[in-house]
Amino acid sequence: MWGAIVVLCLLGAAGALGIRALLDSVGSAKHMRYEPVDVPPAEVSPRHEREREEYQRREREVEKER
Repeated sequence: MWGAIVVLCLLGAAGALGIRALLDSVGSAKHMRYEPVDVPPAEVSPRHEREREEYQRREREVEKER
């Protein structure tokens, strides 16, 4: 009976220490921020190429109207 209680207390203490260590490591971790990089892919799909050409055509038209 007492042995089971002691084992349960030891397991609880080990669990509490493990949770505390986990929370401490998460709290001290560096916060990383994702910063997208505007680098065009090496190979552009035909669809994207057509879209890019259409945007450029529209920009030229808008500049002509000014």
